[in-house]
Amino acid sequence: MADRIETIDGSLIQHGRHNDRIYLMHLHGMAAGNLIPKLDRMARDHGYTKIFAKVPATRWKAFKSAGYTREALIPGFFRGRVDGLFIAKFFSEQRRKAPPRQPVDPPAPPFAEAPPAGRCAPPVEACTPSDAGEMGALYHRAFDSYPFPIHRPDYLTRVMGKNAFYWCIRVEKRIAAIAAAEIDPASQACEMTDFATLPGYTGRGFAQVLLGRLMDEARRRDVKTAYTIARDDSRAMNRVFQKTGYGYAGRLINNSQIGGRIRSMNVWYRVV
Repeated sequence: MADRIETIDGSLIQHGRHNDRIYLMHLHGMAAGNLIPKLDRMARDHGYTKIFAKVPATRWKAFKSAGYTREALIPGFFRGRVDGLFIAKFFSEQRRKAPPRQPVDPPAPPFAEAPPAGRCAPPVEACTPSDAGEMGALYHRAFDSYPFPIHRPDYLTRVMGKNAFYWCIRVEKRIAAIAAAEIDPASQACEMTDFATLPGYTGRGFAQVLLGRLMDEARRRDVKTAYTIARDDSRAMNRVFQKTGYGYAGRLINNSQIGGRIRSMNVWYRVV
């Protein structure tokens, strides 16, 4: 069952057994002082082993005093002016224990959003609600599990076109690769997410082409900062972001249910 999304005192959270965590997705105003003990109580009542939060650096003092640790930092995350922190509080020593760090490649040469020389960029198309069934089927094939229910057409239809914009590459009229930009107008930040390629089409540079189109969409919508949260054991996906000018922001320990188990994730960012 997918984790629930709800609000507490105006702050948006996701929580449930699937990711075994609470995710504070958006902190409302000055609510940190009142919200922190409510999140602690919820975690203990439900037996969750982690609280993961995305907050402005200006609210760090309150969370630090409550036992949170900083896992990643993105400069200028909020409207290009205030740094964004990805922070965590653990309720299990097993969850807190960091698995071996996967190697991150050395800094890449000057980036390019176009495909490598000698390759012709395939056309990229915007997805529409009528594509939701095929999109969900692709995600179901690509992931044994995922932090959000992107395999469900009803979920995709609900989020598509609000602040989530999906783009795809088709081969012989069939979706072969897909990705999304989730834009938060309030922070002027954009998460590049939900990348998937059908087996048989990997290694063709489709993810890099899609990322280039997502960056175009971000610029068009006045986004200041783009970021992604990528599996730390997916060297190919991490390389896509590194090669296109993203900087490494940190590592989220045992954070997300993806590919059949809870995994650690790398955070990458880039000024748009």
